[in-house]
Amino acid sequence: MKLVLFLFFIAVCAFAQSDARNAVTLAGGFAHNVGNNCCGDSAPSFALTYAYRLFPHVDVEAGVDTTLSLGTEARGANYDFKADDRFLWVPFGVKGILPLRSGRVELSVGAGGVFEKYLVGDNSGFFVSRDGWGGYASTGAAIALDERRHFWLGVAPQLFFANANRGYAHDRWFVLNVGLGFRF
Repeated sequence: MKLVLFLFFIAVCAFAQSDARNAVTLAGGFAHNVGNNCCGDSAPSFALTYAYRLFPHVDVEAGVDTTLSLGTEARGANYDFKADDRFLWVPFGVKGILPLRSGRVELSVGAGGVFEKYLVGDNSGFFVSRDGWGGYASTGAAIALDERRHFWLGVAPQLFFANANRGYAHDRWFVLNVGLGFRF
């Protein structure tokens, strides 16, 4: 009888894990400044994200998103300063998933917190590095590339909003990334 109960327990556990629960996504795209603060208009963006499927339609996720070479410039009669600046965001939050077409297509909506770091390379006093906390909102769509649904291609528009230096800088950035994900 113990053996039958043990085999029943193993069978139930085997069927309970039908989908891959972990996902790693590498993405690239562009970021556009939608606020009225400093730091360039648009720039290339790169992201790495990890997500864990907590429930069938809910992921918890965390990642790193960065923009490079923002092109921030300060000009005057006697100076022309081009900053070697970039943003670094560390978002963490929850994402709701809506599977479509037998689970081969997914739509998502997410939100959470973000840590922001603005870095200036060659600082001559015009621009200063800063950091702060804020939030993000995202949507997304992804499609499975293989039959077993391990490889996914997706697009994820995000809005990062953060207040750095004790509320002095109000940064607002729209980021659009296209990513390749692997689920296991």
